[in-house]
Amino acid sequence: MPGVVLWFRRDLRLADNRALERALLLADGGPVHAFFCASPALLATSPMRSGYLGAALGGLDRSLLGRLGLAHGDPASEVAAFANRAGAEVVVATREFTPLARRRDERAAALLGGAGIKLELGDSPYLLPPGKLARAAGGWHRVFTPFYRRLSEHGFDAPRPAPEADALEAALAEPVLRDARALGVLGLPELFDRHRFGATEEEALAQLAAFAERAGEYPSGRNLPAAESTSRLSPALRFGLLHPRQVAAALSGLPGGDEAIRQLVWRDFFAQTLASEPRSAWENLDPRFDRMAHDDPSASPVRERLETWKQGRTGFPLVDAGMRELANTGWMHNRARMVVASFLVKDLHIDWRVGARHFMENLLDGDLASNNHSWQWVAGSGTDAAPYFRVFNPVLQAKKFDPEGSYIRAHLPELAHLPTRFVHEPWEAKRLGMLEPDAYPEPIVDHAREREEALRRFGEISGKSEAGEAGQPA
Repeated sequence: MPGVVLWFRRDLRLADNRALERALLLADGGPVHAFFCASPALLATSPMRSGYLGAALGGLDRSLLGRLGLAHGDPASEVAAFANRAGAEVVVATREFTPLARRRDERAAALLGGAGIKLELGDSPYLLPPGKLARAAGGWHRVFTPFYRRLSEHGFDAPRPAPEADALEAALAEPVLRDARALGVLGLPELFDRHRFGATEEEALAQLAAFAERAGEYPSGRNLPAAESTSRLSPALRFGLLHPRQVAAALSGLPGGDEAIRQLVWRDFFAQTLASEPRSAWENLDPRFDRMAHDDPSASPVRERLETWKQGRTGFPLVDAGMRELANTGWMHNRARMVVASFLVKDLHIDWRVGARHFMENLLDGDLASNNHSWQWVAGSGTDAAPYFRVFNPVLQAKKFDPEGSYIRAHLPELAHLPTRFVHEPWEAKRLGMLEPDAYPEPIVDHAREREEALRRFGEISGKSEAGEAGQPA
């Protein structure tokens, strides 16, 4: 019987996988050929992130009884070749919305169509597919709160269980291709902390259950980088080990659950922004910022400052702790992300796209819509953005959200011995001889001076005086 190809992409799971359900239905007793293509572009990121993908694929392959077809190369070409080899009539996949994914699927549809094979796309990696909710006046939501209100009123489907094991085993065909290069991805070193970031569907579900038990801590603790109050489920959501419907259903009605779901909705908000304005992936949504003066990161000394930012050697402990957490774990607490992003854009005057690329290459949860629009939120150029004159003071932020210095000590061991009153301002400890001069760098910029410079540059593109817009330091 002609079969169906199930093309896995950002849905590496069995439970609540509508593409899997559809493939089983269309096959109607015929073979289902599970398929994944390891794209060189996807693997050209940090070894930590590639290792996470390999672990996730390994878990999926085991769930599919070792019957996951694997290819390596251009996904559009490879899925067409795989479907031809399998003798399939239709390829089923979850719809994606990034510009790259859209171009890939257009090419795949053309190649498959030329062979008489249909590409069927459905569902999405979000609570609601981007474009589902429109403003009453027309167009897409540019402000989060009304979008959140509309989504809450609309609601979303309940998650569905995985297919019965016997039915899945009967339907799954033996793979017609297991490319050696793709198989090698399954064996990549696991350089990430698997205890903190579950890399299989089962581990992600257990992580979700554990978070649900402590969801009451989330509203008060989510801004404290040293607290274990966040879910750390973002990598699992990025690669589809979980669907957000499962997360929302698990948290609904729990103390603290509504606040956690509200943060989950930001994924949908940024996804609808990208789907509505594809150019916003790498362009300023607010065109005024095209005129913003930035320092050239290829020129010295800006290049050296950029490198110290990446290495976590800026001399500002909270900034450095965040960047070292990223380098050492492939993840960063959200409060730290906002602070390090503000520092790059408004203290070093480097374009947000430089930071966004660094994050996308290194974050386990690197998601184009959420990552790049969060950077634009900080830079002031995006939708529902923070006012540009809100410049995070890295010392005040540390004292407010890491008052005991626990997060800083965890990631900057050279400062771990300092009394709390000095851990946020180690230059004071140096002055008193409590820290060796070379043990930790001096601040690479004067924050107060650079804040004024950032406001001056904003004044050039906004026509507003910095004095009238400055507000209070954050």
